[in-house]
Amino acid sequence: MTRRYVLALAAVALLAVSGLAAFQAMAAAYDRTLAVVNISGRQRMLSQRIALYADSLADGECLRARAQCVAELAETVNTFRRAHHGLAYGSEVLDVPGPTSPAISALYFSGEPSLHQRVLRYIHAAEQVVEAAPDDLTPEHPAVAYILTQGPGPLLESLDQVVLQYQLDGEEAYETLRRLEIAVVTLTLLTILLEALLIFRPMVRRTQTQFDHIERMAEHLRRANETLEQRVAARTRDLADAKAEADKANLAKSKFLAAAGHDMLQPLQAAEMFAGLLAAEPLSTRGESLLAELRRTQDSLRHLVRSVLDVSKLEAGTVTPSFQPVPVRALLDGLAAEFGPQALDRDLRLNVVAPDVAVESDPILLERVLRNLIGNALRYTDAGGVVLGARLRGDRVWLQVVDSGVGMESDDLDRIWQEFVQVGTKAHDRSEGLGLGLAIVERLCRLLGHRVFVSSRVDHGSCFTVDCRRTDLPHDV
Repeated sequence: MTRRYVLALAAVALLAVSGLAAFQAMAAAYDRTLAVVNISGRQRMLSQRIALYADSLADGECLRARAQCVAELAETVNTFRRAHHGLAYGSEVLDVPGPTSPAISALYFSGEPSLHQRVLRYIHAAEQVVEAAPDDLTPEHPAVAYILTQGPGPLLESLDQVVLQYQLDGEEAYETLRRLEIAVVTLTLLTILLEALLIFRPMVRRTQTQFDHIERMAEHLRRANETLEQRVAARTRDLADAKAEADKANLAKSKFLAAAGHDMLQPLQAAEMFAGLLAAEPLSTRGESLLAELRRTQDSLRHLVRSVLDVSKLEAGTVTPSFQPVPVRALLDGLAAEFGPQALDRDLRLNVVAPDVAVESDPILLERVLRNLIGNALRYTDAGGVVLGARLRGDRVWLQVVDSGVGMESDDLDRIWQEFVQVGTKAHDRSEGLGLGLAIVERLCRLLGHRVFVSSRVDHGSCFTVDCRRTDLPHDV
């Protein structure tokens, strides 16, 4: 159908171009016929003017000065010669094509002498009249006698025949082109009719069929959409119910962890009391060693219980931050003093590099965030040290904990914020804790509106950053 449609359009376009070409040809032929008839008619007038000038000069009856009459005769002869050459051979200057048919060629060149020869002889005789001396130019002069014999009579009749034949040729050419134009218009109309019957009508039927098919599909889709919406609504209700159950279970878990954590603290405190009483007794070297291990185990257990309690409180939504200006330098110096002995025991440096600025945060919760980060940094650093720093970033302050420890793989940087996930070398995996420290950091930062992120390279250490909003220092600092 598409190919047939393209062919039909091409046929209509071709016929339209042909019609335009025929019209332009008709106009050109008409203009050319007018030009030729005008020039050939002017030849008749010019031949009579040459005869008039020749007669006047021969009788000495020229109304103007003889020199002026001779100049006008010479100009008339030149015009007559150029026009005759254009009619006989064609001329771009005069925009005439020459003889337009064999009949005109025969009128010009057939016979002995032919019209062409007679015209040339007539022109030659006129040139003799122009060049003749006044005393030699009489009515009996051969050139004057030839002009007066041929101009008003035989030459005039021959030129009239040429003019008539040009008119007949032009009318015939015009009629031929008119018939051609009528044929092109007829073919165009016939082609349009065939297009309407063979192309457009089947195309309309096919389009209508496609529209009907589309409507049926739309109705089917509408029904399917209604069914899908019902299924989605039912599924949404199921998911909402499942979420409610999950939230209820999660709340129950948080309550259980909180209760279990509090219950675990009581025997832990009792164990610490008994360990204190045991330390007051005289012990052997072996006993002192076991007591030291017992206290390290108690510290680890206390840390784990507190971590579980922190997670349960955050999940239960019972932690409410209290925002206020927190001096950064004082906060980092206090943490450095707290973790200094631990760093010294491991032969690690612990430095603070921070300007005197303040951030908007909860001082207790922010301190807990940094304490977890510092504890992790010391735990996973065997040589070198840890730097506690702060960087200004416009209206933001980046609190950073940088270590020279084991570092992490890039694939682990997103997992470390999950609960119960620990990464690092095998020597450090699960050496302490359950992998809750960074999960608590992430939840606390989310609660405080701080962004936390990390960059790390294996064997080159890690850099944990907490992005806080800068504020003015308290007046009492």
